[in-house]
Parts: sequence; structure tokens; C-alpha cells
Amino acid sequence: MSKKLIILLFSCLLFVGCSTKISYFFLDWAIEWEVEEYVELTSDQQDKFDVIIESFLVWHRQQELPRYRDQLSLLSTLTNQQTMTPELWLNQVSMAKAHWHRIFDFVMPELLPIMASLSDEQVNQVLVQLKKEQQELIEEYAGKDQAELIKDSDKRIAKQLSEWTGDATDEQKSIIHQANTERLATLDMWLEYRHEWLSEFEQALKRRQQTDYFTQQMKLLMISPDELKSKVYRDNVDENTRKFGSMLIALNKTFSQKQRKHFDKKLAELVEDLTELHLDK
Repeated sequence: MSKKLIILLFSCLLFVGCSTKISYFFLDWAIEWEVEEYVELTSDQQDKFDVIIESFLVWHRQQELPRYRDQLSLLSTLTNQQTMTPELWLNQVSMAKAHWHRIFDFVMPELLPIMASLSDEQVNQVLVQLKKEQQELIEEYAGKDQAELIKDSDKRIAKQLSEWTGDATDEQKSIIHQANTERLATLDMWLEYRHEWLSEFEQALKRRQQTDYFTQQMKLLMISPDELKSKVYRDNVDENTRKFGSMLIALNKTFSQKQRKHFDKKLAELVEDLTELHLDK
């Protein structure tokens, strides 16, 4: 029932490494499974939550999938014509954030009453799981120096690139490594922000019966969490987003004919799947 749950609704639409249509048909199950990791709902809460999911999927298929399709089509054009710029990449990121905002705007009116109906025991279940995940993140990154963080990022991005283009070349791995070495450090600020977010979320749940306060705080935490970030952190994130766009532009220029064909095919299949899902009543 946390931010991670709502993000799941959007992130499931990336469908990297699996069939879009199959993933979407099982999205309701995925959401239910995710919720169960955080809290055991009562029968009444579960019934209401099922109605939300059913309504969400109908709305999402009809209204949102065409937006994803159009954005991916634009991304394909910018990539193939090599007209992407760091500014246009920032626009792409802003468009993705807008998708998320619409999702929350749609589900919030029905979701918040369910969250407000949670018992103290259920709230504790949610918080225990969130704090466990927070501790796991701290343990994962604790003690790692900058070189180790860069190495991890190199591997992660190279793997993601390979999923879309086939094996990354040495030149492309070099571009990725160079970009990662130039990224501004944000790890400590990110962990501090996550701690602050969780603290605010805990306080909101404890005051969940105060409808106006609870609604206001959930809007802050779900839609405007940047307000919890320091200006330095926000500025660094913006700059790193721009740098990431520059890296993608540089990588795009190195694609072989085979890699570009692989990328175009994968993207075209995704656009086609989104179109079919939208039209499938």
C-alpha cells in the first residue's frame, strides 16, 4: 500500500524481458501479490481493493496505453533520426512522471479510504516491511566506495542495453563507464531522502483518521516527494538526468546496423502490443 505499490502499476508497463500482453493480462495478479507482501487485508478491504484494480485496469487500458505508445513512438523517431538532445531527454522523463501522476490521481480517491481503514496491526505490517526494505538497501550500499558503485552501475546499464540491442561493444561499455564516472554523487542524499520519506509516511499512517491531513500528506509523498529533498539533491538529480541523456545520445551514435535493427524490432513490438491492448475490449 506504499509508494512502491503505485510505482509497480507503472513499472510493470516497461515489460523488459517478457511479453507485454501476457504481462498486462496478469497485472492484477501481480498487484495483488505485491500488496500481500506488505499487509493482509480483511475481506471487506480486499473486496474494495479488487474493485479499484478492476476499474484501474479498464481506465489504464483505454486512456493511458495510447500515451505510452505515443511516447515510445516519439522516442523511436528521435533515436532513429538521431535528433535526441539532453533537453528532449528531460522532456521524455517529464512525460514519464506525468504518467505516474495521472495514475495516482485516478486511484487516490478510492485507495485512501482503504488505507485509512487499516488497523494498527495492519499499519505495523506495512511499516515493518518498508523498514526491512530500507535496512536491506543500507546494508547493500554500506561500505561501498565510489569505484564499486561505478562498477555496479556499469554492469547494470550494460545489461539493460544488451536487452534492447544485443551484446554491448567495448566502445559502448567505455561510454557507459565514462558517464558513470562523471555522475554527481547522490547515494547518501538518496538514502537520507528515503529515510525522511518513510518517516513522513509512518506519521501519515498514524494520523490516517484525520482525512484532510492524511490526503494532503499522501499527495505530498506520492506526487510531490521532491519537496522532501534538499536543493542540492534535486539539482544533482537533474544534472545526472541530463548526463544520462547525453550518454544515451552517445550510445545511439555507436549502434551497429544489427543493434539498431534489434532495437527497432523490440520497440516496434512493444508499440504494437500497447496498441492491441488498447483496442482489445
